[in-house]
Amino acid sequence: MKKILLFLILPFLGFSQGIQFSLASSLQEARAEAIKQKKLLFMEIYAPDCHICNSFKGVFTQPAVGAVYNKNFVNFQLDIRNPANQMALKQAGIIVNATPTFVFFEPKTMKIVQARIFGEKENSVGMVNGIGTKAANPAEQAAQFPKRLAAGEKNPGMLLNYAEFARITGDTLANIKAMNAYIALIKPAQYSSQSTFNLMQVALMSHNNRLFDYFIRNLNYYNSIFDPSVVRMIYENIFQITLTSSRATQLGDAGISKLKVQMAKTGLDRSSIVRRTWMVESDMLFKQRKASQAMKVIDELINSMPGALGPKENQFLCDYVKGKTKDAAALKKAKSNWCLYGTK
Repeated sequence: MKKILLFLILPFLGFSQGIQFSLASSLQEARAEAIKQKKLLFMEIYAPDCHICNSFKGVFTQPAVGAVYNKNFVNFQLDIRNPANQMALKQAGIIVNATPTFVFFEPKTMKIVQARIFGEKENSVGMVNGIGTKAANPAEQAAQFPKRLAAGEKNPGMLLNYAEFARITGDTLANIKAMNAYIALIKPAQYSSQSTFNLMQVALMSHNNRLFDYFIRNLNYYNSIFDPSVVRMIYENIFQITLTSSRATQLGDAGISKLKVQMAKTGLDRSSIVRRTWMVESDMLFKQRKASQAMKVIDELINSMPGALGPKENQFLCDYVKGKTKDAAALKKAKSNWCLYGTK
């Protein structure tokens, strides 16, 4: 009789519940709840039409998951399709590469203490509780990653956790350090495994490492064993990240040349490559006081365009050159070619 009564009472005490998500209408409201309850804030960034996100619904209802998340966090779900939510993510310094992405905050400062991107077949109690347990443990939080890496730690899980955290928070240098340390641990035979393919989607931020070199050299093989659209997404993302990160101007001649070669191996034609790389390359050359070479890069850009430049393009190039150099010859060329457009 006692066992029957206990079985009936437990659900009402909350022991069989899964994650209890806050009904807060915004990230700020959820933050206020977490501060009030003196808990960390957990945010699942999702999209309603994301099939991977939907596959986690069953996991979230599991009592074992609820036990970890309800104890340690105020739990909040954020729909990335909402423009207001996109602005909130930008203000929080979060870069979403895929959904679902889990982010854990210290709510008073909104400092991110843990983060992870989840992929297919990772919707398990063990995986979800794993990152939650780390987020709740100060020794496993992100503040410890640089110290652990500097101390020479070679734990693959920590290195990947650090790399993903760095990608989510846009820390290119930290990501490169963590990924290079991880890549040094794995053998070429593992480069085309499902797990390595997954990590290229969610953790890699640089074109300059032996894993991405191998990937680019063997695109046909990757296309034969994985979805070609995902293969393309990976290299397009890496090219985009490389060219738009804060470290883009540090690529140097060798780095830009290598990037162009890699782009060509994906099938991009010369004109497309020029249009993608011209700004980083010319900016680098202007900073090196090689204005004449920078102007040649701009000439190559113009020649790669399918038609004549219009007023906006001419004005952009005029302002761009004037803002990058004091070289008399370059300024004279800009003035005669682009700055006087429509005034003659």
